[in-house]
Amino acid sequence: MPTPCKDWTVRDLLDHLVWENIIWGGLALGTPPTDGHAEDHLGDNRIAAFETASAQTRDTFRQPGMLDRSFGVAPGRRVVEQLLVELLVHGWDLATALGHDSNLEPGIARAALPVVREVYGEQPAPPADPSPDRSPHPPSTR
Repeated sequence: MPTPCKDWTVRDLLDHLVWENIIWGGLALGTPPTDGHAEDHLGDNRIAAFETASAQTRDTFRQPGMLDRSFGVAPGRRVVEQLLVELLVHGWDLATALGHDSNLEPGIARAALPVVREVYGEQPAPPADPSPDRSPHPPSTR
């Protein structure tokens, strides 16, 4: 099944979300994964793969002092923020691909927007008249 992410199927997108949890959680633990993004992180049970990876990452992020630790030049909060942005953007992609409600929770979107701008800068605006069922960008909250 196609997604708004060019060249990614729903399975590819799910695998990416699991990988993002694995990489950021591993980085926070000081043990980044040795396998790559191209590996299959879903196995036979994609739901269990996501639940396991996200639970492990959530537990890691709850470590005392996590937000203030240093990860190279980035503070711990940036590790958490990066995963949040990935989950928001690709959660929207996934919801859109599956025909589910793709509206971002406004409070979370507003909180994430300054982080997105800090990390990625100003992004191009969505097309003036995107197809309502396949808009290439999640709605922004300004």
